[in-house]
Amino acid sequence: MADKHVPSRPVFKNCIRAFLSGGLICVIGQGIQEALMAGFDLSSKEAASPTVALLILISVILTCFGVYDKLAQWCGAGTAVPVTGFANSMCSAALEHRSEGIVLGMAANMFKLAGSVIVFGTVAAFIVGIIYIFLGHGGGHL
Repeated sequence: MADKHVPSRPVFKNCIRAFLSGGLICVIGQGIQEALMAGFDLSSKEAASPTVALLILISVILTCFGVYDKLAQWCGAGTAVPVTGFANSMCSAALEHRSEGIVLGMAANMFKLAGSVIVFGTVAAFIVGIIYIFLGHGGGHL
């Protein structure tokens, strides 16, 4: 009965917003990388880490001022682009629990979400690495 009263969601419109906003975040990241490459004479590989660090910094600053959450409401899944979305989720958890102290509040609670993501990423990388070795692409033998 409750399903009859739930308003329909504009799925197509939400997909377009997510696609455009996620793409814009990626374009901004590419712009930062190109600027670092031109301004500091870096290769693409050398500019990658500072680019990620700047995207994280921008995401955290926007989260602290409450801007990222407002963008996320409009953009939907587009703001969940891995680096910025992950930084936002960790920063939001830290801000929410800052009154409980640095260690038991901020540090402990911001890793509730991040911990599972880090563990899953590590386990997935391990499994993919093992498969890669057994398929003979690892460059060495066991």
